[in-house]
Amino acid sequence: MSNGLANKTYISTGQMLILMFHFLLGNAVIINMDNQYDRNTWIVQMIAMAIGIVLFRMYTYTAEMFPGQMLTTYARQLIGKTGGTVIGILYIVFFLYLTSRNLRDETELVRVSILEKTPSLVVAFLMVICTIYVLWLGFEVLARTGQVFIAVIILVMILGNTLLVLSGSIHLEELMPVMSQGVKPVLMSAIRERLAFPYGEMICFMMFVPCVKKPSQLIKAGYVSILAGGIVLVEVAILNVTVLGTSITERSIFPLLSTFANVQLSEYVQRPDVIVLMSIIIGDFFKVALFFYAVVVGISDVFGLPYRKALIPCGILVLLWSQIGATSLSEHFEFGRLSLIYIHPLFVYVFPCLFFLMALLRRSRGRSGNFEET
Repeated sequence: MSNGLANKTYISTGQMLILMFHFLLGNAVIINMDNQYDRNTWIVQMIAMAIGIVLFRMYTYTAEMFPGQMLTTYARQLIGKTGGTVIGILYIVFFLYLTSRNLRDETELVRVSILEKTPSLVVAFLMVICTIYVLWLGFEVLARTGQVFIAVIILVMILGNTLLVLSGSIHLEELMPVMSQGVKPVLMSAIRERLAFPYGEMICFMMFVPCVKKPSQLIKAGYVSILAGGIVLVEVAILNVTVLGTSITERSIFPLLSTFANVQLSEYVQRPDVIVLMSIIIGDFFKVALFFYAVVVGISDVFGLPYRKALIPCGILVLLWSQIGATSLSEHFEFGRLSLIYIHPLFVYVFPCLFFLMALLRRSRGRSGNFEET
């Protein structure tokens, strides 16, 4: 670990689990990233969740070979100093891109929902300031903040589901027929889109291994968070279709907000989507903050710069990138779909598989060496 991270701050396994849960929901719970959001999306989510557990285990297997080291550190040991440094820099740029992308998602969500006349730059600037402030205080502060807000998220989920049931808005017959076009389209959608987003993006947490008090329990925390977050995403997919129907869900930019906008119990209980919006903003804030922290600790590790000195320059870069990365919301989402096909696989499948194979080779050589000595 670099000198910039010499003053280690540790968080508990429970705190890491909560951060993972916030991360998985983030913008995945709200944005319609599928080219065709249909009645089988909940099955797609279940398949992606199952494969996501295997994918996360591959990430942690490599990390186990290098206790207390982050991804950019053990990349240099596996690939070599030059090659590992190049890959580390590529990951920093990738996390920087995802930070700006999630910031744009959150900005557009706020503008479309409640601040229509406010310039997106103003909204994004305020969010970046909040993120920098929390990360300046330290990763432990971010983890404790996650503990506070997890209660709010759970309360909103319980309240939202209760209101939907009581209002009679759920029509389960919308889920039929199941897989009318066969299994192949479902599998392709799960692997090409829903696996990388959000489960593949959990490669980000390999940057936080040195921050966990008991790194061996990181695997268990990942499993629990993937199951919990995956179940919520499956439920959201079911609610969107059963409340809105497939045609409206496909056309909606933020289908979950449209789902809860339909809830109306009486003249006193209307538009609970505002409460849901608050919880979504909270979740996406943590995803932005975690990607942001991965960027600055990666810079600290690769270039030996204290991570606090990188916060403001990276904040400015993220702010500008989020604004100029796409000229419109439709272009932003279209580039996101292309990214899942052409950019994400390199960082969530190809490089991790390379690390995994080299870790296996390294372990097998170690065992054969011990056998020969014996």
